[in-house]
Amino acid sequence: MSQETSGVDSTVTPAAGGQPVWTEDRVAGWLANADAREKQLQPVSQALFDRASLQPGERVLDVGVGSGPTTGQAWEAVRPDGSVTGIDIAPPMIAAARQRVTASEIEWIAGDAGSYDFPSKTYDAVISRFGVMFFADPVAGFRNLCEATRTGGRLIVTVWSNLHATGLFGIPYTVATTTLHRLGAEYEGFPPDGILFSLGWPEKIREVLNAAGWADVESTVDNRLLYLPPDPLAAAKMTMAAGPVQALLEGQPETVRAEVEAALTADYAHRQTESGIGLPAGFIVVAARRP
Repeated sequence: MSQETSGVDSTVTPAAGGQPVWTEDRVAGWLANADAREKQLQPVSQALFDRASLQPGERVLDVGVGSGPTTGQAWEAVRPDGSVTGIDIAPPMIAAARQRVTASEIEWIAGDAGSYDFPSKTYDAVISRFGVMFFADPVAGFRNLCEATRTGGRLIVTVWSNLHATGLFGIPYTVATTTLHRLGAEYEGFPPDGILFSLGWPEKIREVLNAAGWADVESTVDNRLLYLPPDPLAAAKMTMAAGPVQALLEGQPETVRAEVEAALTADYAHRQTESGIGLPAGFIVVAARRP
């Protein structure tokens, strides 16, 4: 993510909950699943854009664009007279976004949105789908976005709830840790407020955004279902390849990993439907205004 961590795989795996690092291999793996991830996260995009209510002619900044789907959707909403700028901390993500979203009118920036020198009071709206949880200094990062937004402009972002309030991550994490306990395996737990979940409480969001200069902060928890692939084994493998479960299993022997995979597969088999394996999303839609 780049700054974006969208979806099951949006999850760059931060070691011990720390700042994610985007190696070439990690970027390649993330992009390999971009289409499946986008299908999974379409309900999140819908919630984000419903709340943002972008209008033709508006100037929009998209933070943590990943492979660019929300940036392209924003352009469709504000064209033909609006403008969209997409920023991501990982240059390979910006390169991929340029290839996947070909609208020549979009401006792409490889940089850290928390400190990038944006033009002052420029944007009507700042949006982000899971791209704002990674600022080294959250207050400073959101202040930078606030300063780039015109007076009366708005911020609309989605963030994950804390680990145990996010079914998409919390349910498989509980299955995995229960299995490790049963096996007597030693492990380092993923913190509930680790970087992926650093804004996972409405009161925390309000505190950070108010300190950064935003007003009228509103947070709405959304627990609609997000779907893993319909095959339980494939879903288990996807879960183990990203996010808190991947971090949890780093360094574990193959015998332990096989037991976790079997436990996840069995759990997912009980959740299987024609639409896929549905888990409560547990994300938060955040809206605020620059006074």
